[in-house]
Amino acid sequence: MQETSWNSGTRWLHIGLSTTLTFELFGGFWVSDPNTRMYFIIHEWVGLLAAAVLLVEWLWIYADGQSSVLFPWNANGLSMMKADMAILFKGRLPQAGRTVGLPGFWHGIGILTMTGLAITGVLIFFVIPGGRGASSSSAGAAAFTTLSGVHRYISYMAWVYWIAHVSAAVLHQTQGDPVFRAIFLGTKDAEDDRH
Repeated sequence: MQETSWNSGTRWLHIGLSTTLTFELFGGFWVSDPNTRMYFIIHEWVGLLAAAVLLVEWLWIYADGQSSVLFPWNANGLSMMKADMAILFKGRLPQAGRTVGLPGFWHGIGILTMTGLAITGVLIFFVIPGGRGASSSSAGAAAFTTLSGVHRYISYMAWVYWIAHVSAAVLHQTQGDPVFRAIFLGTKDAEDDRH
């Protein structure tokens, strides 16, 4: 069971990220069709919003001291991830929430993956042919093609992350761990909502 609720800053950033990034992942299905130009324009602007939310997320990670939770790449963190993997192989779920170990590591992988999407997306925004940047040159078109390919491959990793993250949350919820209440409302149970 989750021992602590998420703080309000983390909860609001999670809502912003989950909303914009889910919209972007699903909207990405329609952007490659030339007959759906409007979807591409919406994808661009929501992507810029998602990039801005990710920038604030990185500032929050630094200010809130979350880097050791999200990036546990030291001996202690790796041993905690190993212990969490052992729990998984026994058919149980590791503790959810803001913990060093597999959950924190997976959140960190998600932040890195979505940041890769944001960086390539913002760069694409500035070099898109016929668009807003240095795109009138052949170098701009070549950069657009290269960045679009990298962006697409990172999106595959983002889908793996998104599916695993949502699946893990649903599994925790069905096992009695109120993760949805904790991340979206900030409380562990209904009784906490009244206080």
